[in-house]
Amino acid sequence: MVRAFPAEALQRSVEGRHPVRRTGRDAFAWSLAKVRTASLLLAAAAVPAAAGLAAAAPGVRWLSVAWLLAVAILMEGLSRRAGADTVVLSVDRYGILDRRLMPRRIAWQEIETICPVDTDRSHTVDIALRWPAATLRETRWPVRVGAYCQTGYGIPAVTISMLLLDGSVSDLLDAMARFRPDLIDCTNRRAQATH
Repeated sequence: MVRAFPAEALQRSVEGRHPVRRTGRDAFAWSLAKVRTASLLLAAAAVPAAAGLAAAAPGVRWLSVAWLLAVAILMEGLSRRAGADTVVLSVDRYGILDRRLMPRRIAWQEIETICPVDTDRSHTVDIALRWPAATLRETRWPVRVGAYCQTGYGIPAVTISMLLLDGSVSDLLDAMARFRPDLIDCTNRRAQATH
C-alpha cells in the first residue's frame, strides 16, 4: 500500500497553490484553482442539457437526463479531488509515482525515454517504457492499454497529465531532470537551459 503525505507538508503560497518542494523530492498536488475552473466549465456544459429537459420529444429528454447524469458524475470526481489533501504526483531519486496511474513508483531503470514536449502548449508528458507489459502488469485496464499501444503502435505507454495539478509541464520536466537528465529529450534540455 502506498502512503500519501498530506499536502500541508508542502508550503502554501499566497495564491493558495502548493509550490514544488525542493528538498530532495518534488511533489505535485491537486490545484484548487484549476479544479474550480474545470467545475465552472462543466457546469456550463450542463446548461444545454437542462434546456433539453423542456423539449417535447421524449428522446431529447432521455438524452438530456443522460447528459446531466454524466455531468453529475464528473462533478463528483472533481469534488473528491478538491477535497483531497494528498500529493498526487512525486518525483524522487527512485523514480516517478503518479497515484492516478498505479500504486507503485515507475523506477528510473524502467523508463526508456521521456518524449519531447512543447512546454508552452502541452499539459502532458509521455513516457516510453523499456518493458511496458511488465511495468504496467498490475495496473487497472485503462492504464494497461498503454503497454499494448507502445508494443503494437510505438505510442508511449504512459502519459502523465499536469492539467489539474499544481505546477506545469516545465516544473515536472525540471523535477525529472534533477534526477535523470539523460532521459529528457535534447530539445527539452535546451529549453530548460534557456529558462
